[in-house]
Amino acid sequence: MIPGFVALAAAQGTLSAPTPNVRRLACAAAATTLVAGLVRVSDPSCPQPFDPGATTSDLGHAAASISTFALWAAMPIVAARDKTTGWYHRFARAMVVPTVAAFVCAGATTQLDSTFKGIAQRVFLALVFLFQAATGLALGTTDTLSA
Repeated sequence: MIPGFVALAAAQGTLSAPTPNVRRLACAAAATTLVAGLVRVSDPSCPQPFDPGATTSDLGHAAASISTFALWAAMPIVAARDKTTGWYHRFARAMVVPTVAAFVCAGATTQLDSTFKGIAQRVFLALVFLFQAATGLALGTTDTLSA
């Protein structure tokens, strides 16, 4: 799992973004992703911090993962608020509600230990990676408007 987290952090950290604010979020998410990968969980089931038998390492991994997810959820919001024009701005605005809803559902299903928590997390990640792919493609195709 560590190589996957490191690769994801590297990709996140080198993500081209059409606005400085989105770029800053991507860099912050790269750092928290790296921490989540390096702080190992005690069990492949990824115990929640307050589960019986959870370790300090589980707490660290959870904190870094939740931080990463929150930063990812914020990216479309920030991109939609940034002063840009074109398809990327419209796409960012369209991604706000589904991304935030998926983030809330992923958190709720995890907290409730629902049988749907894996599906909810994967839906959230699919939206995040779709948004990040669009962000990478958008560099140079949007105009930044002056404030």
